[in-house]
Amino acid sequence: VLKKTNPTENTGALQRQFVYSFGDHYYFRKELKILNLLTGYVFLLDKFGRIRWQGYGEATADELSSLLSCTSHLLEEK
Repeated sequence: VLKKTNPTENTGALQRQFVYSFGDHYYFRKELKILNLLTGYVFLLDKFGRIRWQGYGEATADELSSLLSCTSHLLEEK
């Protein structure tokens, strides 16, 4: 299930999208390589829904820098 922001509320800022999944998550987790259910996972997707960056657990300074760099690069793409 995807939830998009209301188009009338668009202020030119980035739009947030949420994904909710209910039921058996085994194959979903397996494809995303989510191994530990007690750890937080972060995925940065491009406009086509492809995973361009992923991380888990507490971020190091290098990982945070990499995420910000990848985010900036994706925002510059047209």
